[in-house]
Amino acid sequence: MDDEKKQITVGAKEGLGAGIVGIALLLGFLPMASQNIADLEFISSEAYGILAGAVMVLAIFTGIAGLAVIFSNLSDDEE
Repeated sequence: MDDEKKQITVGAKEGLGAGIVGIALLLGFLPMASQNIADLEFISSEAYGILAGAVMVLAIFTGIAGLAVIFSNLSDDEE
């Protein structure tokens, strides 16, 4: 039948976009969070060290996500 509509679902492109937005939010709040952690009484580290470590972990996650995108099929043709 020609009246059948193709069901629209959330795909890999939307998930990729949401992941990038999540990374942007993490990067925006990292300086404030690292300073708040450094201000705790039982932490003997400075904010720079905490921030540097968090950025390194985020870089690893971003690299893994980039590899996943490279090796995935993001075409819209699902016939």
